[in-house]
Amino acid sequence: MNKVKILFSLIVFFFFLSSEKSEKEDELFRDIGDQLEIQFLKHGELYMKNKNFFLKKIEIELANKEIEKKNGLMYRSFMKEDRGMLFILDKKEEIQKMNMKNMRIPLDIVYIDHFYTVIFVNKYVSPMRNIEVLNNPSVKYILEINAGMSDKWGIKNGITKVFFKKT
Repeated sequence: MNKVKILFSLIVFFFFLSSEKSEKEDELFRDIGDQLEIQFLKHGELYMKNKNFFLKKIEIELANKEIEKKNGLMYRSFMKEDRGMLFILDKKEEIQKMNMKNMRIPLDIVYIDHFYTVIFVNKYVSPMRNIEVLNNPSVKYILEINAGMSDKWGIKNGITKVFFKKT
């Protein structure tokens, strides 16, 4: 009976130590997350045009895997003007998961349909907050670019077309 009490005491003691360690790990991860800086990975190029007028060519990082879509542009302090991230949505539910959690830079969020036409631009979206998501079943792609670039480049709902190629 005495051995059972000792064994039980040891289990409780180690459980207490492991839960304390977990809280310290969470705190450490938050500190690391604040210092983490993820680099841009060029996966291709995206071209924009209004009718027959060429607007802009940018480098894009693709987010087509689940983890890439989940992370998006998190933990990045800057993005060059001629870059963006293109999300390729396989299911309409994926659009509901979009947020600005752990984002550090303001963005313009460009919603694109399966005809490669811009259908909506959410401009100057502030970092570190939930965003109002466009609930449109025809959204197939989402392009995130630096805030203000959609106006600067002349991106227009229903007029601007995008084309991209992987490199």
